[in-house]
Amino acid sequence: MMFSFQPIKQSNATEEVLGQLKEAILRGTIKEGEKLPSERELSSFFNVSRGVVREAIRGLKATGFVEIKQGPLGGAFVKEISLGLLETGFTDLFFANKLSIAEILDVRQYIEPEIARLAALNVNDQYRKKLEIALAQEYQPFESPDDLLNKLTAVHFILAEMCGNRLFEGMISAIISLNHRIIKSLLEELLKGHGIGEHDEIVKAVIAGDAEAARKAMARHASNFKRVFLELEESEGWLWNPKF
Repeated sequence: MMFSFQPIKQSNATEEVLGQLKEAILRGTIKEGEKLPSERELSSFFNVSRGVVREAIRGLKATGFVEIKQGPLGGAFVKEISLGLLETGFTDLFFANKLSIAEILDVRQYIEPEIARLAALNVNDQYRKKLEIALAQEYQPFESPDDLLNKLTAVHFILAEMCGNRLFEGMISAIISLNHRIIKSLLEELLKGHGIGEHDEIVKAVIAGDAEAARKAMARHASNFKRVFLELEESEGWLWNPKF
């Protein structure tokens, strides 16, 4: 493999190495599934210590660009670049207190009605079936908090897939996944305001291809969810734990 990395001269060496490696991955110079050069090789390329290289690779792992495999053939391998990076970013920003619950729910409240509207315009028999199955699953017994959360949000993920906008899909998937982490510890309280049947009206409108009715139904649902979530936050005085 041929690389055109530049020796590092600036004081913030780790960030410089991280930036050049990330650019090589994004440009396809180092492709998905490929192994990064060894620490020794990268140290030579960049003219920095192996400790600097090691920290840069840790940064790539933390942001979802590489995975570390152990063993004789192990190393840092480039992961598939996907919209899952949004989830990592949203989660890190939230737990670093750079995003509030209210800000996250504001975004969800604005984009999900549009997602529902677009989904109704793109509905077909295959998606109708998927929505009907997901809705029916909401009424089935759940085995764990995770199982219940998956059942109650399946409709949202299907609508996001249907909408035809990958950024909308990535954003709402990231927001819902973050919501999962936040609410698991207080699931029983939250379900008082978000239970079975919340999606019936939305799915009915989407399946019928009624874009405006789907938009309005989702807007009501998102507004109600935001209200319940924020009321619970205020009453409980939540202190978030990243291990949720």
